[in-house]
Amino acid sequence: MEVRLRRGWGWLLLATLTLSTIGDEISLVTLMFRTADNRTPFAVPMLLVAELLPGLLATPFIGRLVDARDAGRLLVATALVEAAIIAWMAWHPDLASTITGASILSVSFAISGTASFALIPVLAAGLGMTLPRANAVLEFVRSAGMLAGPVVGGALVAWGGAGNALLIDAASFVVLAVVVLASGLRRPVEAEGGEGQTLLSEYLPLLRDRRITVMIGALTLEVYATAMADVAFVFLVTVSLGAGPTAFGLLTACWAAGMMAGAAAAGTMAMREPSSIAFGSATIMGATMLAIGIGTATMAGGLVLVGIAFIIGGAANSAHNVAVRTMLQREAPADAHGKVAAIYSAGTSSAGILGYMTGGFFAPDRAIHAYVLGGALGVLAGLAGWLV
Repeated sequence: MEVRLRRGWGWLLLATLTLSTIGDEISLVTLMFRTADNRTPFAVPMLLVAELLPGLLATPFIGRLVDARDAGRLLVATALVEAAIIAWMAWHPDLASTITGASILSVSFAISGTASFALIPVLAAGLGMTLPRANAVLEFVRSAGMLAGPVVGGALVAWGGAGNALLIDAASFVVLAVVVLASGLRRPVEAEGGEGQTLLSEYLPLLRDRRITVMIGALTLEVYATAMADVAFVFLVTVSLGAGPTAFGLLTACWAAGMMAGAAAAGTMAMREPSSIAFGSATIMGATMLAIGIGTATMAGGLVLVGIAFIIGGAANSAHNVAVRTMLQREAPADAHGKVAAIYSAGTSSAGILGYMTGGFFAPDRAIHAYVLGGALGVLAGLAGWLV
């Protein structure tokens, strides 16, 4: 398989991806503000489902698409689609348009995310980096976007309204499409003679790979545990700890800062055995959730304990993400990176939805129990994957 990236464009591409990641967060914050102002019952849950479910349902077909087409061209096409849809949503503030646009974006984001996964080895070669370091750099970019995006998004909504914030976000996707196209980032694929294969038969070789299935199985349980705690987080701060929005923002920043530190540290690791790092960091993430739950329940710690645990947990989260992607990219053949990314995405998205639903049962008064249960499951996922 031929791969291409014009010399000198790699770092500009990374900078543009950072801008685009911030744009993703801007759109999420803006749409949440807009939907929350709507008087329709269950408007926010409808938005959350629209942002997740269509992309999840299309995932198996997206994996096949990315392995059959040039991932670089797909990334350009989806960025332009995302720019057009977000600009359209900026001028159509009604709930029906918001839900429709979010549903289309869900599929488009799933395609661009899978294409990006397949392009990471190309970017690593173009920058002269090892695969773990390239994954770590992209994880750092993602963490920086998660830290800056909500702040920028909130400021843009307050300054110019939701419509203008969405138009700025749309512009970031146009810039991404132009830079990717100009960089020559390509992942051409050879035509295959297996047009008559069923969808299941194309995925079976990956599903039979024990290392891939164990890794994604453990990862799915870890995401389920973390999502459960994510739902309970706001109630942990406001009800269990009796704190307010300032503490909520500071703790969120602690997690993002930990993720950036973890990504930077992961970039220095050779990762000869990325699975060990993945399972070890998963165990640490579970342990931090368990420490928060037990510490808060026994009154042995407050905001300081949670802040320290969030920094450690965020760092472990980044190391975990880098190790998982590196392991899957090494384990799967290059012409199956789209499909393995699809399995990865389907597992984590499904676990996230189930975790959010489970976490709702602990709101608002039993957030501590969600952290204890989530932490125990996280530790179990890490240790079980390590042993198996």
